[in-house]
Amino acid sequence: MIEEIIFTLQLIQIDFFTAFGLFTFLYFISLIFIRKPIVKNIDEESNRFISFVGILYLILWIIGIFVELNILNQEDKTELLNRMFGKYWFGFWIQPLLWVLITQLLRFKTIRKNIFLRILFSVLLMLSIERMIIIITSFHRDYLPSSWTMYNEIGIYPSNLVLSLFLKIIVFLVFVGIFYSINNKLKSLKLRRENNYR
Repeated sequence: MIEEIIFTLQLIQIDFFTAFGLFTFLYFISLIFIRKPIVKNIDEESNRFISFVGILYLILWIIGIFVELNILNQEDKTELLNRMFGKYWFGFWIQPLLWVLITQLLRFKTIRKNIFLRILFSVLLMLSIERMIIIITSFHRDYLPSSWTMYNEIGIYPSNLVLSLFLKIIVFLVFVGIFYSINNKLKSLKLRRENNYR
């Protein structure tokens, strides 16, 4: 069960948090050219969706901690508790809680409308602290630029990268549309029940 929870958490992180960050950049670029209200409506729904996903991430993360604590032997459980509450406790807690905090702050209209905060939040959702440390340390190495063969070693070329980022945004928008449809159905059911009781 713990593998499924870890897979779901990684799926949320990679496919939703990263895609929302990419969508935010695309949204601000599209605002330069398109001034139609549908673009702002899509942005509002995507903010609602990512706030919901943030709560879902928090619930799954807490469940994952409890499941892992229950299946570990005593020595591994003590080691995990030391990571959680020991000298470097912030390394365990800061990234997931940062993602949850960012997604919940997007519920506020003043934060959603602030371009600087939205771009900052997008970068923080796309890059984990671990990734930022890896990027920073890789720039401080003594490698020559001619030895930077990232595309050939991992099989990702710029055209494939652009295509995969574009597909991430499309999948994200499909899920936003499904979320919007479900919300509308629930609202209409609630209105019908209220009208039946009157």
